[in-house]
Amino acid sequence: MLVVVMLTLSGCGARPVTEDVGRESTYPEAGEVAANLEAAGFDVESLESFEELGLNVSRIKAVNGEDYLDICYDVSSAEDMGRIEEHYQQSYEKYNLMSDDEMICCYSSESVLESAGLQ
Repeated sequence: MLVVVMLTLSGCGARPVTEDVGRESTYPEAGEVAANLEAAGFDVESLESFEELGLNVSRIKAVNGEDYLDICYDVSSAEDMGRIEEHYQQSYEKYNLMSDDEMICCYSSESVLESAGLQ
């Protein structure tokens, strides 16, 4: 019985082939988010950096009346993510935050996320 279990666990000597397919983002790219927001009537500004913090990130700021979205893509470290989060908390009176490994987003309401295609 022990031999059967060992052969099953070892795959009878066969080694599985693994393929590195890379990490697939769960969020739309910055250009798509900007286009979605423009189509929804937002004034959209696409930036190559977070100038206030001196960070090289892809940033989109969008406003439509009281609704807003401020999103940064390609954030390179947890430290930078923390600096951006702190900035958002100090800059926006009413805010919601969403983040992933390389993206952080500050927004006014769930409807803004829907307009952006992030939900």
